[in-house]
Amino acid sequence: MRYLDKLKRQIVNNEDGATLMEFGLVVGPLLMIMLGIMDVGYQGYLDTLAKSKLHEVARDAATGEMTVEQIEKAVKDGLAPLTLKDATVTVTVKSYFDFTNVGKPEKLTVDVNGNGAVDPGDCFIDNNKNGVFDVDYGIPGTGGPDDIVSYQIEITTKRLFPLAKMFGWSDTMTSSNSTAVRNQPYGAQADLVETCESKL
Repeated sequence: MRYLDKLKRQIVNNEDGATLMEFGLVVGPLLMIMLGIMDVGYQGYLDTLAKSKLHEVARDAATGEMTVEQIEKAVKDGLAPLTLKDATVTVTVKSYFDFTNVGKPEKLTVDVNGNGAVDPGDCFIDNNKNGVFDVDYGIPGTGGPDDIVSYQIEITTKRLFPLAKMFGWSDTMTSSNSTAVRNQPYGAQADLVETCESKL
């Protein structure tokens, strides 16, 4: 009996492996937190470098010597070492007459019934010269001298680690950036054209 009592006491008081058990309880949550921080950090890093690259390419394109295809290639090539294999990089380039009209509808000059829409008899400034009233009159492309060019970039990629669902996140992350730059005055800016609608 004494031997059994002694053995029980030894088993109860034995702390061998306690540190390993404690480590096992802590390592899971700690690892998840670390991977989450790295994932968010990667997204922030990619967003910052994408913005920097977009500004760099926009400044280079302001001379009017780059096509949209060359702009897209310059952005994608610059981000290639930073993005994951299946990342999608979309670049949108539109030109406007001035900064105040970026992303806005064409301006009504005559609004007969005052409803803010283009009806028969109304007139508007046809900035993109397509004969139609546009809610965003940006013209695809780099525009001409003194035009304002809006550059937008969107990156969609898988997350750095496949643990997104554990945090309630989507399996993919999206980063969006934009900038607007005035082209250099390498020529005369095209005049705006007023268009009047007889019927739509």
